[in-house]
Amino acid sequence: MKFLAKKSIVLISMITTLIMVFIVMVIVNPMIDGGNGFNVIALQLSFDNTLGEKIVSNWNIEAFNQWIIMDYIYALSYVTFFSSLILWLEKSKNLSNSIVPYIALSAGIFDWIENSLELWFLNHIETFSSTLFFIHSVFATLKWLALPIIIGTIIKLYQKK
Repeated sequence: MKFLAKKSIVLISMITTLIMVFIVMVIVNPMIDGGNGFNVIALQLSFDNTLGEKIVSNWNIEAFNQWIIMDYIYALSYVTFFSSLILWLEKSKNLSNSIVPYIALSAGIFDWIENSLELWFLNHIETFSSTLFFIHSVFATLKWLALPIIIGTIIKLYQKK
C-alpha cells in the first residue's frame, strides 16, 4: 500500500471523499428514506430485522436500488483517503508503517459487505434471515468503530514532530 503515500493521492482522494460525503449524505440518503437521511444509519445499527423492516417501511426501495452504487464508491473514496493520508504522514515523519491503513481498508470492506446485505434485505424483506440481518449490523458497527481509531491516528500523527 506504500504507493498510496503520495501527497497528490491524498489531495485527490480527499476531494473525492468530500464530494461523495455530500452526494451520499445530502442527496442520496434523504432520497432513499424520505427524510433527513439518518434512517439509513439507523438501519445499519438496528441489529433486529423486525426493527429493520419498520425503519425501511416508508423507504423508496427503487431509489435505494438505483443509488446504492454511490455508497460503494463512497467507501472506496474514504478508504483511499484515510489510508493514503496515514501512509503519507508516516512517511513524512519517518515512521514505520502502522496497521491503521489496513483498519481503514477493513472499514471499506465491511461497508461493502454491509451494503450488499442491505441490498439483499431490501429486496427480500419477507424471507431475509434474522441471523444475516444481525451479521449485517455487526459489519456496520465494525465499520463505525474503525472511524475513531483512524481519526485518532491521524491526529496523533499530525502532532508528532
